[in-house]
Amino acid sequence: MATRAFRFVFDAWESLFHKMFHLEEIEPGVEHLFFIAKRRYFGRPFVVEDVTVKSGDIVIELHMNNSVVERVLTKDENIVRAMVQLIRQARESMPVLAKAIEHEKYERAAALYGITFIHRGIDRFGFHTLPISDGVSKRITTWHLRNVLRILNPHANDIFSTHADVLEPKLVVASKRQIIELFRPVVGGQTLQDPTVPLDGSVNTREQYRIQS
Repeated sequence: MATRAFRFVFDAWESLFHKMFHLEEIEPGVEHLFFIAKRRYFGRPFVVEDVTVKSGDIVIELHMNNSVVERVLTKDENIVRAMVQLIRQARESMPVLAKAIEHEKYERAAALYGITFIHRGIDRFGFHTLPISDGVSKRITTWHLRNVLRILNPHANDIFSTHADVLEPKLVVASKRQIIELFRPVVGGQTLQDPTVPLDGSVNTREQYRIQS
């Protein structure tokens, strides 16, 4: 009974959160891994690609679709395999995301940003991960995301004990120009991003971003 009540509260909060913060589908009426919103960034300045983002700048805030995440985590209890499935979901959503952020509404935004524990392997999609500064903000973020996972997956505590390193929340950033260039459809409906890149591959992106002190 307590679990059902907690889930009811969570679902109600999810609905309220979407309305309060004006989250938008990247393709109206179609389910994808991401929601987006135009937002002012408040945090430490960072540089990604050729874009510098400072506190107060307009950004495109990226949010995971928890319904998709829940479905994947419920289907496969192995967290590593589940992450691979989420990467595949991301691959399918990226061209739609690229098209969505070209809208004039996001004209003033030069970067995308979000905080998530689902970040393994996303560098091949033009995103880069940055550590969250230690402190109250990181503790609150970690607590919140872990509780979300506990609601979405009944085996969350086992996952935390065996894969804590995989589920460390991080700041995920990308330049808008890079995402559009990689995933805007070109001749024949293909994109510049190579869909044959192995899911267990890696890309060295250390020189492409940095946090400013």
